[in-house]
Amino acid sequence: MSTSRALTIAAIAGTILLIPVLIILALGLYGSSITGDFPLAEDHGPELQIDPPSGVAGSDITIRGVDWIPRTLIRLEMVVASGRPSLTADGRIDTQHAASPAVYVGEVIASRAGTFTVETQLPTTLPLTAQSTISFRAEASYRGGEFAGLSETDFDVVAGPGVIEVTIADEASGAPLSEGFVDLLGLRGDPLAILPIAADGTAAFTGLAPGQGYDVQARVPGYRVLRSRGVTVVESEPSTVRFEMPAGPPGRIVAGGVPMVGATVESTMAVIDLPSLTPLPPSAAGILPPAWAIASDPERGRAFAVDEVAKHVEVIDADSGVLGLPIPLTFTLEVRVVDPDEEPIADAYVRLFWNVRGTRIFVKSARTNAEGRVQVPDLISGSQYQILVTASGHFQPIGERTMAAIKPNVISTATVVLRREPEAEQSLWSGEPRDASAFGQLRLAALPGADRAPATALVAADVAIEPANGRVYVSGSDIDRGHLFVLDPDSRQVIHDWEVPAGVGDIVPAGDGTTVFLANRPFSTVSRFNVETGEVEAKAFVPSWPEALIGDAAGRLFVGSLRDGSVSRLDPATLEVRQTRRLEEGINRLALDERTSTLFATNLWTDTVTGLDAESLTTRFLLPVAKSPRAIALDAASGFLIVGSADQGTVAIYSPETFELEQTLHLRIPINDIVSVATIEA
Repeated sequence: MSTSRALTIAAIAGTILLIPVLIILALGLYGSSITGDFPLAEDHGPELQIDPPSGVAGSDITIRGVDWIPRTLIRLEMVVASGRPSLTADGRIDTQHAASPAVYVGEVIASRAGTFTVETQLPTTLPLTAQSTISFRAEASYRGGEFAGLSETDFDVVAGPGVIEVTIADEASGAPLSEGFVDLLGLRGDPLAILPIAADGTAAFTGLAPGQGYDVQARVPGYRVLRSRGVTVVESEPSTVRFEMPAGPPGRIVAGGVPMVGATVESTMAVIDLPSLTPLPPSAAGILPPAWAIASDPERGRAFAVDEVAKHVEVIDADSGVLGLPIPLTFTLEVRVVDPDEEPIADAYVRLFWNVRGTRIFVKSARTNAEGRVQVPDLISGSQYQILVTASGHFQPIGERTMAAIKPNVISTATVVLRREPEAEQSLWSGEPRDASAFGQLRLAALPGADRAPATALVAADVAIEPANGRVYVSGSDIDRGHLFVLDPDSRQVIHDWEVPAGVGDIVPAGDGTTVFLANRPFSTVSRFNVETGEVEAKAFVPSWPEALIGDAAGRLFVGSLRDGSVSRLDPATLEVRQTRRLEEGINRLALDERTSTLFATNLWTDTVTGLDAESLTTRFLLPVAKSPRAIALDAASGFLIVGSADQGTVAIYSPETFELEQTLHLRIPINDIVSVATIEA
């Protein structure tokens, strides 16, 4: 046999063997069929065409390629962009579009004419609705893997004829329920649409593709969540679902955080109905304020929250989510400026300074009115300020500079007497320049600090409730000292403002009405503190950076250390470490279930919750959770474990028996703390 004939036969055999391989590759995931023979279009570069260009989910489509480099390998992928609805912190429906990872469709070799054809079907396993868009992408490569061309095109998903009609009624009375939401979910639990319940207790999802299955879920405040699984849509008539809602355990979840630098998030706090995991709309015109730390008052159905920059304590009614009158932590100083004849001096420039370990630090400035008075607000209770005043034609002798102490619950006052400046060629006045010249740029600046927490502010650490009498405790620090506030929430008065070491963190009331435990992060200590006398009764060193502190009715005290990654049980009388369990670094929150004697520890860096035996600290389970779990709480009535994560502002509820995920809610707020609050009806 001649060499040329042998090569021809080998080429034919190779082509025959290659055809099944190409067909298998081109079929991909959806059973596609492929040809490569149709006329070459006008040469203008690689092009991708979809026929028809739109359709419902499950439609048969043809993907054609034109003007591709012949004999190159073409990889086809599909990307689905769908609307992802969620409930915002103020109870509104917000939909954001997100693209799925690329889905492999198939591979094909372009013909000698530079064309290819793939016949396939739109997937029915992906969550497609009329709001979805599909993008097809084709990328070619030479045999050696070098890039040989790229093209993309979109396919419009149109509304299908399918309808799901939902009816929601009270289980006991059968009466329609008109508050709440109905969720349309994909078979994997991904949200496709959310509708508010109409006044007649109904909701209807339209535009669905026949033959597809969905889960339908009803959420009504005060009721348990019900879910109907695998509802199949048909073309001939609407699919119907009826929910008869059983009452759920009454209660609220309060979640909140503080805005990150440069963040565009408006809401930072939410009050959520516990059984339905539905955010309550705020009854006030404005949104709820930021919350660095939150405490629950179960006896009175309310929560207390402090911002990172703590000017006051917010009071939140759990039933309605309404803000009450706040409890102030900072107060006002009124300065009166006069001359030796007691005549008021207008437009005097008043400056307040701290004296911190011999260093004078500028805090605030203001100018007097026509009566020679000025009020400077938001000054930290218990702080002392040196008052420096300058005015045109007057001066304040150095030896006569006034000191003022800020008293709680009142407006503190101070009077500064300026002397008349002697006539001289050079003025002694050193006030702030007002002109736009170079001298006008010389202005006093506050001590630099974070955007939200300047160094001269009170930076809050924790807030707690005394179960014996309902008093509120707040810990915090400024650059001069630490503070432990004891507050009466009913009279909105500061009972005590005790000086404690700077760096104080979590507070745990002992339950006797007079004693609290304080964690100090930078000094790695835990102290037992008497709130009536202001005395430290005991103090002990604990593993590095005690980030979390919690106690129970049995008198046990636990501390979680961020940097050491350990959880320790302390003797509340001596604060001696009785038991220690070393976990991964990043422990930041603790919760305790006294019924099962289980201690929960969140890890900020491994995105887990570890369940420990509260007595022996042996590990019972490890629970993966959403990224950056910054908060954890246990609902006393239902036993639900509630985890708040910074990732999308996720609130997740886990079963008290199995710790399986029951519900999730993506609030898209920067969660830093979370509590469960029993409502008054509970």
